This record gives sequence, C-alpha cells and structure tokens, in this order.
Amino acid sequence: VKSNPVTFTTLDTTSHNFAFETFTFGQHSSSTLYDVSIINGNNIWAVGEIYMNDSLGNPDPNAYNAVHWNGNSWELKRIMFYTICGQQSRSSYPAKSIFTFNENEIWIAMDGDQIAKLENGIQVHTICLPWSFSINKMWGSSSNDLYAVGNNGNIAHYNGSRWAKIESGTTSIISDAWGISNDGISTVYCTVSSFFEPQQDRKILKIVDSKVDSISWKENKLLYSCWTNSNNYLYVCGSGVYQNKSGQWRQENLPSVSMNMVRGNAINDIFIIGDFGLAAHFNGSSWQVSNDGFGDIWGLAFKQNLVAFVGQKNGLGYLVIGRRN
Repeated sequence: VKSNPVTFTTLDTTSHNFAFETFTFGQHSSSTLYDVSIINGNNIWAVGEIYMNDSLGNPDPNAYNAVHWNGNSWELKRIMFYTICGQQSRSSYPAKSIFTFNENEIWIAMDGDQIAKLENGIQVHTICLPWSFSINKMWGSSSNDLYAVGNNGNIAHYNGSRWAKIESGTTSIISDAWGISNDGISTVYCTVSSFFEPQQDRKILKIVDSKVDSISWKENKLLYSCWTNSNNYLYVCGSGVYQNKSGQWRQENLPSVSMNMVRGNAINDIFIIGDFGLAAHFNGSSWQVSNDGFGDIWGLAFKQNLVAFVGQKNGLGYLVIGRRN
C-alpha cells in the first residue's frame, strides 16, 4: 500500500554570529540598568538608575533613570514621576520596566505604581495606578491593550482609557509577562514564584479576555521569565530553561545557573540571559553559550538582528548590544 506524497517544511537555522559591544553608565554610588527595549537600530532605550556628577564635579544625588541610543551616541534622560500622586512635586525615581510599540508609544514604569508615556522621546503623560504595587514588567498588543504585572500578585490592564485590576489568584511575585494577539484577542502568560511561604506557589498564569487561568507546571522550580509568539509553544526560565510544545515540557541542556530572562524572534531564534553574565542563543538546532566578561545581567530585548541586555558591573550601569553579522 502506497500513501499519497506529503510535503512538509522545516525551519532553517539562524546565525549564532553576533558581535558584542559594551557600554557603562555612572560616576558615583551604585548605578544599575533594569530593563531595555529595541525599537530599531537607531532607537534603543534602557531604564534604571544612573548617578552622575554635576557640572562642578560633585556627586549629583538626582539620578538619571533612562538612556537613549540615537544611532550615534547615548543620551542620559530623566523621566519624572510624582513624589506623591495627585501633587505637583516630581522626581526622577528609579525606573524598573520599559515596553515600546514604536517611537511614539514608549511606556516606562518606575519602581513603584506609576507609568510614564513618551512620544518621540518626549514625556507626555504620567499615570498613577489606582492602587499601589511595584511593577516588574509590561507587555501589550497595542496602546489599547497593555498589561503591567508586579509584586503581591498584582496585574493591571489598560484598555486605552482606564486601568483596571485583574485578580490573579496569587499573592506571590509576578516577575514577567509576554503574550500574543490573534484576531484582536490577546493571550498573556505570566511567571509566578514565591521565594518564601508558600514555596510551592510557582506557576504560569494564562490570561485571555481578562480571565486568569494557569497552565500545567509540575516542576516546582523558580520561574522568572516567559516568551512565545505562537499558541503552539512556550519557553520559561528561572531554575533552568523549559520548553513546552503541545502540552509537553522539556528541559533545555544549558549550564546550571539561574536564568533571568528569555526573549525571541521565532522558535529558531531565541536568547536567554542568566547569572554570572551568561548569554545563550538558540538557532533552531543548537544553543551557543557566551560569557565574555558580561556583568550581572537582568534585562533583555531581542529584535531581528539586534540583541541588548542590561544590568550592573563594578557598580556601574551595564549595557551590551549584540549585532548579528
């Protein structure tokens, strides 16, 4: 018995060939960068807290909390947040998270409960969330569909006109959020981990149409980050790196260090960053692990042939850009 011919196509592998360039920021105290976003090769933003000297060479206590790459150089920025919501006094408090749609939709969250919106690099709004929590990450499909997640199980959703709280069913730390949008409906995944009691509260939330569910996770491993661009697979990382295809989990064969963040372009083009300056790229067939003296790195962005990760090294804000040849 002879069957009819069946045609199938496998993905090509992507190139591991990245050239890395490093930048440091800061002159006193302890400067750190927490998150980074790539709009294009001439428009890259990173946020954190950067302490510089003033014009007289004395330590300036007022931190910069963002840096912007314009294609030629870095410019230090101060994004201003309210000292107390509802009052006029403002300060450049440390910024924790950034998410960008394009040059006119840049969202930056302070290490707290405020979010600033920038258009073409200019701050146009500062929003105080209606309840207090520390924001860790943001993700959105559009400016009318933006999520912010943080400590104590907090999730907030913006529909273009107002913020609403989504009950997560947990009081643990929600460290990351990433999602996909199909036919105007977003599916958002969030990594949850408790470092204290209950230690078993380690799970992956799935949000569809503001309804929260969880997907199967039986490893009882710490979870810090997630990424996908399809309903068919999901990557998570923390105490290891795990891939889920068609409901089956598999651990990736990578060094046994804490993995802090995962981002990708496609299933054959994924970056992971971890402790001790580890950076690893998956090309669809193999992982290539790099550790070229990278510092402590916690934030990651990956877009087309550009990757950027940020953190701290020797008390300075630390940023690495990798360009694929």
